[in-house]
Amino acid sequence: MRHARRLVPILLILAAAFFVVHHYGWPWERAFPIRGDNVAAGDHRPDHAVSVSTLPSYTREAVGTAWFRHYFTRMAFGDKNGPRSYTGEVTKWTKSRVAIDIVNAGGPGMTRYVEKLVGTLNKIESATRFVMVNGPAEITITFLSHKDFRRTGVDKHSVGDCSTEYSNGGGGLIYAHIIVDAGVLRTQLQRRSTVIHELTHALGFNGHFRDAGYQQRSVLYYIGTITNWSQSDAAAIRVMYSSSIRHGMSVDDVEKALRRMGR
Repeated sequence: MRHARRLVPILLILAAAFFVVHHYGWPWERAFPIRGDNVAAGDHRPDHAVSVSTLPSYTREAVGTAWFRHYFTRMAFGDKNGPRSYTGEVTKWTKSRVAIDIVNAGGPGMTRYVEKLVGTLNKIESATRFVMVNGPAEITITFLSHKDFRRTGVDKHSVGDCSTEYSNGGGGLIYAHIIVDAGVLRTQLQRRSTVIHELTHALGFNGHFRDAGYQQRSVLYYIGTITNWSQSDAAAIRVMYSSSIRHGMSVDDVEKALRRMGR
């Protein structure tokens, strides 16, 4: 009986440890933020999900406002030195057709999810046709083990990365490679929120939102949790792939173009 009493606290500790590991993972898996980490079953949609049917009128109205011009510029350019410290130039696809390939399996339903994103993307804009292929492609998506992901040398706080190449002669983007840390991102919601985040970078958007108010507003919130573009994200994509925004534009050029579009 005495031994049984001693076992009770040990069993309780083991049960608590099992609960923590089961729900939150091992401590070494929690060393940095995980995109989608706190997503519940119904939390993957943004506050205002994209509505393709109303997008043209929404975009026309939004581009005339200062908040959307800030929103677009924040998405399009890097701002590593703080808010409004925009750097770089516009990068976008200028080809009429861009192929996307999932190099290896990302888990159940991932191919269908990316196909759905591509379908939505082609409805948002019509300048470039994005297609899914099984083979050579301009945009590739690769799911890596945690060890292999770390070996790529990406930022230690990242669970996804998008590297791009573009033509200096004004020819636009020519290649984008997305990698995802499948060893850390255990659920499909976590992986999907990372994929759409990195795919948006692959479209030419180089910035992030860091204010918590954007967590449910944009896929480019720096620790994304949503798996669908918001109406504002979609409007930004539509503007990016309009004739008014050209590959290689400076920050000043873009701000002037947006003001002209809003008149």
